[in-house]
Amino acid sequence: MRTSIRWILLVMLAFPGTAWAGAQDVLPSLEGLTPEQRHERLVAGAKKEGQVMLYSSSGRSTIKAVTKAFGKKYPFLNVQFLKKGGSSLFKVILLEQQGGQNLADVFWAGSTTVGPLLKQTKVLMRYVSPESGAIAATFKDKDGLWTGTRVSVPGFVYHKGKVPGDKVPKSYQDLLDPFWKGNMSADTNRGRATVALVEGMGWERADEFQRKLAAQDMRLQRGRTKRMQLVLAGESLGTFDVNADGVADKIRKGAPLDYVLLPPTVLSVTSVAMPGNSPHPHAALLLYDYILSAEGQKVLAGARNVPVRDGVSTNDKELARRYADLRKSKKFVVQSPGNYDPEVEDRYDRMYIKNVVRKQ
Repeated sequence: MRTSIRWILLVMLAFPGTAWAGAQDVLPSLEGLTPEQRHERLVAGAKKEGQVMLYSSSGRSTIKAVTKAFGKKYPFLNVQFLKKGGSSLFKVILLEQQGGQNLADVFWAGSTTVGPLLKQTKVLMRYVSPESGAIAATFKDKDGLWTGTRVSVPGFVYHKGKVPGDKVPKSYQDLLDPFWKGNMSADTNRGRATVALVEGMGWERADEFQRKLAAQDMRLQRGRTKRMQLVLAGESLGTFDVNADGVADKIRKGAPLDYVLLPPTVLSVTSVAMPGNSPHPHAALLLYDYILSAEGQKVLAGARNVPVRDGVSTNDKELARRYADLRKSKKFVVQSPGNYDPEVEDRYDRMYIKNVVRKQ
């Protein structure tokens, strides 16, 4: 924990009754202002606050790229972040809220963080950023409780030099081909392929299909990076649920890999959300808006992400083309905080453990 965070925590413990003005207290003062006046008002307030804290489950390189660019734009701010995995981050936030500790200014995370936060009263505030107009409705909450920033696009990755063209799958059904028996790897965690099967087939047919898939003698290996390494080594010719941006990066570096987006492709949304009690509300609003802005989205693209803002695409031209085709075909489903359901998530897990993990 950084020194300034310790200082905030000590102050809060010493003065538990201290009232921290949240962003909801700032918003009324911004009404009726021009975009330029609004920005000037936020900058003036942020200069007095002097710092901003981002809680995120994104990859560390992505977080650093965004916070570095934001800090360069607003050099008077000490930009800090806390990075944890999705469910772990949710637990941290919940514990702090229950303890009356207001440390985070902006949440930037996936559905396993922001989704459960929607179930908690008075944790998130409604905020419709001026930048959210450039985000498609499918990637944001109509009430402003969260706004998508980027999507993870999972693909089936295969060894381009060892998989014949006629064996490259076009659907999940193609993976039942005898060619793939003993030649696939899957994660010990169910990932997004289970979601795709249920969305595409329904629960009963997906359950039956997953059992057939498990009979293909898949090798279980935890972690996308390790599974991709198995494919590179030829120990596995294909594997599920590897983010296409990561594969595209390997391909650019000469790896003999390729990927297909099997329908329906599950687009996992990483969103920004605003705590109702941000300790640095002016800086928080600046950061929230920045991540959604064209400038911020281009920084995301430069860090190998797939942005959601209209007019900004990922830097990899081939991935950009495939993603655009996917959007046009509408053969995708969105995994967002708005459709997060813990009971359904548990059902996905139980089905995968029963059909795949225990069968290998």
